[in-house]
Amino acid sequence: MRDVAFIGAGMMGAPMAWRFVERGGRVRLLDPAPEATAPFRGQALVTVHEDVADLLSGVDTVLLSLPAPAALLDVGARMAAESSGGTVVINTSTTGPAAVREVAATLSAAGMSFVDAPVSGGAAGARQGTLTAIVSGLPDHIARCAPVFDVIAEHVVAVGPEPGQAQVVKLANNLLSLGALAITAEATALTSRAGVPLDVALGALNLGSGRNSATAVKFPQHVLTGSFDFGFPVVGALKDVALFSDLADRLDLPAPLAHAVVDCWRLAVERGYGEQDCTRIATMYEEMAGSPGGKGER
Repeated sequence: MRDVAFIGAGMMGAPMAWRFVERGGRVRLLDPAPEATAPFRGQALVTVHEDVADLLSGVDTVLLSLPAPAALLDVGARMAAESSGGTVVINTSTTGPAAVREVAATLSAAGMSFVDAPVSGGAAGARQGTLTAIVSGLPDHIARCAPVFDVIAEHVVAVGPEPGQAQVVKLANNLLSLGALAITAEATALTSRAGVPLDVALGALNLGSGRNSATAVKFPQHVLTGSFDFGFPVVGALKDVALFSDLADRLDLPAPLAHAVVDCWRLAVERGYGEQDCTRIATMYEEMAGSPGGKGER
């Protein structure tokens, strides 16, 4: 594998890029935000690019870590315009199936290979190389990505041959994860209001059938500690659950719980938490319950 290029050096892209640098790999970066690429400047193995044409020259693997469908569509069009063919593009973003299918078709027409590979595991998983990559695409295209997945992922799960299929599974995953986070915040706001300290309530819940990824990981590590640093913003949570509910609507699938989860995360944005960590939804429920807050008791 020659140089690996990243378009997008945010909360997920940056730690994935660092894993290649730490292993002696040459990395190319492109991100419109100067603060995103600043930590990489001056690194001997990293080249920061200002445009897509320079980034693509001589590179055979490009990873995309982008915040929204519109960004994916824009980057895909620019890559296709500059492509000389042969490059494999790995989309690690959660952008929904419609945008992915459009970009896959655009890049394929330009002679590039496309693998849909949204990742799960958060910023910590990106730093540690323990992400789960949910992948879809042609088997030979996925096989070409094995050296990349070996660096960033602990698990690689192929779910189908079509770009966009991985997005569907990832949206389902994120609805479950972010729904669990929201309902845990709501449930523990009640237990706290009733006088049970948060750490005590979590201890009981994690030994009961209500245990989930929020009670077991997010609340103990990011709420009880007061750090609120899971590494994913509230506005991103709203984007992901809204993508699920929009897809359900397009498929004419009743999804009342998904719409309720969307309403919850939209409320968090409306109350000013949009750019804050998603675990701050616990703080929102504290405020709505009139609780004073605190690490062990709310």
